[in-house]
Amino acid sequence: MSEENPYSPPTTHVDPPSPLQSGVPGPHNYASLGERFAGALLDGLIMIPVGLVIGFVYALISPPKVVIVENFADAFNGSASGYGFAETFLIGVIGLAAYIGIQWTFWKSTGQSIGKKVMKTQIVNLDGSQADVNTIAFKRYGIMALIANVPFVGSLIYFVGVLLIFRQDRNCLHDDIAKTRVIKLSAPPQPQ
Repeated sequence: MSEENPYSPPTTHVDPPSPLQSGVPGPHNYASLGERFAGALLDGLIMIPVGLVIGFVYALISPPKVVIVENFADAFNGSASGYGFAETFLIGVIGLAAYIGIQWTFWKSTGQSIGKKVMKTQIVNLDGSQADVNTIAFKRYGIMALIANVPFVGSLIYFVGVLLIFRQDRNCLHDDIAKTRVIKLSAPPQPQ
């Protein structure tokens, strides 16, 4: 004869919360390669008209010199642009300032660029807290943008830095420099 004790604790099993609800970055909530690529692509598409305007205005102020490309390597080392290194670097800095200016409010409020907002991803510190706008703007983007403007070597470093995304933690070099991570935002729990 087996009677249940009416005073015993309930035996209902409750599952722990989903790991996606955790704020601490872990393998369960890293943004996928596709999510990161799509967010960066959207941000890049936003910058195309801005970059065209910057280039057009700068060309009106300081017309480029006519350059004859004598060998194939000149087309890739910056000497075929019609501008010297200093002017090319200046145009890059102006472009970076425009990008930071466009994204600043979004980074400050949510730690997301426009593309990351659309893709529902976010830049966070390694402990899961929202990354500071200065960290995002200057450590994450600024340092790599300045490196990328160094002829040939900078482009190579930037390219290798992006390829680091294929590591298990999906961090690029700019993530490592800023000590940040891109995570996918979890959906809020649905009422049952």
